[in-house]
Amino acid sequence: MTSQTGTTRGRWRRFVVAGVAGGAMVAGLVSGAATASAQPAEPTIETEAPTPVAEAPRSCTGDDCSRGAPEPAKINADQVLLQIYNEYAQGDGGGQVSKLIDDAVKLRRQGFRPSNANAAALADALERRPNQTPLVEALKNTIAYQRKLQAQAAMTAQQQGPVAGQVPVLPGSTVPVG
Repeated sequence: MTSQTGTTRGRWRRFVVAGVAGGAMVAGLVSGAATASAQPAEPTIETEAPTPVAEAPRSCTGDDCSRGAPEPAKINADQVLLQIYNEYAQGDGGGQVSKLIDDAVKLRRQGFRPSNANAAALADALERRPNQTPLVEALKNTIAYQRKLQAQAAMTAQQQGPVAGQVPVLPGSTVPVG
């Protein structure tokens, strides 16, 4: 009878080498190291664009003034919170931004939406990274606004009082009529 230990060792070696090579290939593809760039064969010739003729300023009133102005892009607060949450979801040990985004998302799940101004500030803070100070300030302001909404909802619930439903009737008890 012959020993088969040599073939088992060979298999393990092949698996390890294939795993390392495959991991290196995936890491290279993910990092984009295999991208190539090419220069044009001949330099391009740039021509000057004609200068636009300025129109005479005209006076406007009411709705006429806003007709030519482009509308600002609307920012969805839920999408901005979700983007930050996906990037900074580290749990309790993730740092200040991680803790703040957890609080903001918990309040949002309870139904307290950030304002449009909060969403714009959060989106602007994302553009200013790697500086996290604007993001921390925007998250603090967002949480403060959400907590204000939460307090207002609690005050409204207290003023309305408890909501009473039908009075349960237990079997065997007498119910006075009239």
